[in-house]
Amino acid sequence: MLYSVPAVRQVDLQWQGVLTRVVSVRSAPENVTIIDIDERSLHEIGPWPWPRPVLAQLSERLRERGARLQVWDLFFSQPTPADTALIAQLGHPDVVIGQVPVLDPLVQAPPREGRWVVSDTAPELCSVTPALRGYLGVAESFLPVQAGHLAATPDADGQLRRLPAVLCASADIPAPTGLSGQAISPAKAQRSAQLVLAAAAADAAGHPWLRESGNGVFGPAHWLRRGVWAFPVDADGYISIPYQRPHTAWPAVSASRLLDPDAELPSLKNHVVLIGGTALGLRDVVSTPFHPNAPGVSVHAELLAAGQSGERWPGLVPRGAPLLAGIATMLAALLLVPLARPGRRLVAVLTGVVVIAAGPLILSLLARLAAGLVLPVAGPILALLVNGLGLMAWQIHQHRRRVRELSHDLQSFLPPTLAQQVAAQVPSGHSLGQPCDGVLAAVRITGLQRWVSRVDTLQGLALIHALHSTAANTLRTQGGQLEHAQGEVFYISWPDNDAQSVRRALDGLRQLLNTLLPILERNAREDSPLSFYAAFESGVYLLGLVGGNDARRCVLLGPVANDVAGMLTLSEELDSPILIGPQAAHLLVTELHEPLQGMGQFVLPDQRHPKTLFRVPL
Repeated sequence: MLYSVPAVRQVDLQWQGVLTRVVSVRSAPENVTIIDIDERSLHEIGPWPWPRPVLAQLSERLRERGARLQVWDLFFSQPTPADTALIAQLGHPDVVIGQVPVLDPLVQAPPREGRWVVSDTAPELCSVTPALRGYLGVAESFLPVQAGHLAATPDADGQLRRLPAVLCASADIPAPTGLSGQAISPAKAQRSAQLVLAAAAADAAGHPWLRESGNGVFGPAHWLRRGVWAFPVDADGYISIPYQRPHTAWPAVSASRLLDPDAELPSLKNHVVLIGGTALGLRDVVSTPFHPNAPGVSVHAELLAAGQSGERWPGLVPRGAPLLAGIATMLAALLLVPLARPGRRLVAVLTGVVVIAAGPLILSLLARLAAGLVLPVAGPILALLVNGLGLMAWQIHQHRRRVRELSHDLQSFLPPTLAQQVAAQVPSGHSLGQPCDGVLAAVRITGLQRWVSRVDTLQGLALIHALHSTAANTLRTQGGQLEHAQGEVFYISWPDNDAQSVRRALDGLRQLLNTLLPILERNAREDSPLSFYAAFESGVYLLGLVGGNDARRCVLLGPVANDVAGMLTLSEELDSPILIGPQAAHLLVTELHEPLQGMGQFVLPDQRHPKTLFRVPL
């Protein structure tokens, strides 16, 4: 499936990074504060590592100021002679410190400093990671102490998006781990929870860890709950990092100010405090959607803030992501079906494909805004584009086939070369025209050409535009369509050959006459009068296009088109603004009982037999 292709997944991750920066920025919660070992602190206290008594004083000051929980994003793997005070401070139940695992199989001679601290009360699961090969653990003199691991597991592009919830190891440390198929069961493994999970356990010491299945397709694989804390875990046992703000948005107190007895500090009562370093010399940096080199302490701040907020977890990848990707692809593909109609232009097909392909992006944006969910987009878009290209190829094939068929038909009465040229220039490649059986009307503004030659060019153009646009808009209300205009004459069609279409044609021409007469009277000159005449008939005619792609024009052919043109030449002589042909008149009289006035019989141009023409009393 496309969803599992690494390149496609990488595009999804980059798109979610964009959404994170655009829609997920929120203010920091009030009860999470960073105690910052920053450049100022290093300048005032001294280079890192600081003496252990200074760190002990830092922990004591935090407790005095009412901090509920101390989370040390630091590790202490080696003892020093001055550890007594710090050991006493870090041994309190409101303190959790870090330990660093070595998971990279390329590391030669991995260190094993101190002791790797495990906990039987850690959540009973094992994240899928490489084997634990070494560690920078906790100095023997600090034990017992609460500790959580500080494993960093960036993706292939270097960005940190998720962390292993629980690292498992056998008694001799190295062991393959995982939620399924691991060499040792989670219940029997030596487990070390992530630093934030260890902090949650210390904060809710009276509650056990509960592992629950995620809620449906849109939930995670599992939820880890302890008291008010809740963390989603995916099928590999990882916690996604809910980035919601840049590092600079977090409330921070410089460590040197905390140690200054005269400094004015914000209240830390009931706060969860993170002690970590942002100074460049400490090199505790990770790549996040907000910054390529963000301090690692801000990652733990995001996890602590989201863990206390309940089940809303920004950036959550739902367990049904592959299923949702497939459903989105199929639904969007259904929208491509109307584009597969024969004769549809390639530009329309391409535009439709591009518009439909934007659907997964819009759905992803809405899901992120509404529920913080990460929905796949690259797979559905790629599948749609492939389907769209296939559809365009099919349209091209169909067009060429129709051109060949039309060219073969034309060669019966045209030279082969000319037949191929004509067939290639027809827009649809299907036919030279469209046979119609409906109502056709012709309207002439008598004297328009003479009037235009005697007035200002701009005035003439404005009147012609007004006449044509008024005609198109007026007749459209009666179901008519302006098909062709040339000089003083323009043609209007109604698609059906029935009494209702004839009635709509008559009503439309009446309305047009009443609309245009004031305009014509206002612009007429003594030497250039303007008059309105119209004629219409029902029957069969041919509506077609002729000419090349750069000089195409509409033509109307057939008996009805000839009759309407001939009737229009008689309308002025008969002083009849609207003339009606015999077929249309028959429908008006027999089915609609419209009173008509016979004008007599006339031989129309190119006709052998006379035809009776009618008009309606206006």
